[in-house]
Amino acid sequence: MSNIHQFSSKDAIQADASRWISAMDRGLSKQERMQFQHWVQQNKAHQDAVFELAQLWDELSVLNELSSLFPNKNSINKPARREINFSIAASVFAALLVASFIFLGIEQWPTTPQEQAKYSKIYRTKVGEQATFVLPDSTIVQLNTNSLLEVAYTKNRRQLILSRGEGRFNVAKDAARPFTVMAGDKSFTALGTVFNVQRNAASDLELVVTEGKVMITDPSVAVNADDFVQLQSASNDTDSVKKINASIVISGEKALIKESITKPIKRLTQDDVQRDLAWQQGMLIFNGESLSEALQEVSRYTATRFELADPALASLKVAGVFKAGDIIGLLDSLRINLAIEHERLGEHIVSLKHGDHS
Repeated sequence: MSNIHQFSSKDAIQADASRWISAMDRGLSKQERMQFQHWVQQNKAHQDAVFELAQLWDELSVLNELSSLFPNKNSINKPARREINFSIAASVFAALLVASFIFLGIEQWPTTPQEQAKYSKIYRTKVGEQATFVLPDSTIVQLNTNSLLEVAYTKNRRQLILSRGEGRFNVAKDAARPFTVMAGDKSFTALGTVFNVQRNAASDLELVVTEGKVMITDPSVAVNADDFVQLQSASNDTDSVKKINASIVISGEKALIKESITKPIKRLTQDDVQRDLAWQQGMLIFNGESLSEALQEVSRYTATRFELADPALASLKVAGVFKAGDIIGLLDSLRINLAIEHERLGEHIVSLKHGDHS
């Protein structure tokens, strides 16, 4: 009997609706328009899901597209305004990805256990792009800007290699096949979980766990199905974990790996989690980081590079919420809040300097 977890029909419809809404936001091609109409006509639940998500998305491009496709649908152009709990809104927008979104269409995924047991594919995003993928076992992967992920499934294991960038992994349960993400010189094995891995360099990594547990090991450590079942209830103090020199990170915790060394596990506040994972809603949140650190993060989402005319600017503290890739908004905020002016030295180079207060 297969242990592969499947979406409920409602979850699957919502996931498809999310992708269609995102596609409408950036503009449907003629072929995509026809595919969307066909999908909506298959089931009334499809249409209901699209319109429900459109109320939350509330972008004119989406509403206009729906109006042209369904001219008789009531209240398309005037969505009901409603108070939405932040955690609910965040989960919805994590699926929708407010930032630039790659629409991937509907893949013809393997459907039988035999087909799903052997699956390999490479997923990538460009600078400034983000994408959501649903793997054959219903694992959901969100890739951040400039990321490259290799997926290889066999009948005994699910192995992914994050060659660059950042990803969020909502892992489908399958006790017979451990799920491992390899990044640089570390492996992250899910013990029934949702987690985020950011690769800054081969030896510099970040792990944030928002549900369940993740075990950090060296790539040479192979976790089989028997080990997997035992480790699900393990902690950092158990002999099985110590034996393989592993670290267990639980929900609400963060692990930093610097120069291949795993630092002490850090417990996160809700604000910490929101800040670290803001990219999943297409946003960047800074709360006292230095300007140099903030600019380094901003540069991940754009071809624009920043030069500081005065080295003293590097240590200025930055706070605020910015849309990923919104360079104009960032420059306006720096001018208004920190009196930092800018000068464009070329198409993709911006020089920052103290404003003239004379």
